[in-house]
Amino acid sequence: MDSVVLLALRIGLLALLWLFILVALNVMRRDTNQAAGASQTMSPGSAFKAPRRREAAKQISIAEGPLKGSHMELGTLEECTMGRAPDCDFVTGDDYSSGHHARLFRRGSEWFVEDLESRNGTFVDGVRIDQPERVGVGSDIKLGRTTVRLMA
Repeated sequence: MDSVVLLALRIGLLALLWLFILVALNVMRRDTNQAAGASQTMSPGSAFKAPRRREAAKQISIAEGPLKGSHMELGTLEECTMGRAPDCDFVTGDDYSSGHHARLFRRGSEWFVEDLESRNGTFVDGVRIDQPERVGVGSDIKLGRTTVRLMA
């Protein structure tokens, strides 16, 4: 009789362990799906942002920095260099941005930004980039202490 009770306890414990594993896997699956959905709307160290709109960017504007409020119509431009040098297409006026800091360019209907080997790096929505990164309306591009935003 004791062996029957002991066997039942072992089977019950095994079933309980499998139930725990299945619940843990389900929680991990839900967290992964939520993280994948939120990766477009969250950036490290920032608050929750609304999902990026799929509108065409029509202008760039300085959201933060010495020349806050400055903007430029993108119109039919195919590319635009940004930095503090006077020969840039979009001058930031920021001592912490490089002379030729980044390049914004169009491929089809989408815009991309790439760092031009700047000293302080280029950040898109809080993440430092090391290769061309797609940007859209509402994307924040940080050059030194200046934040440039694509607007509709």
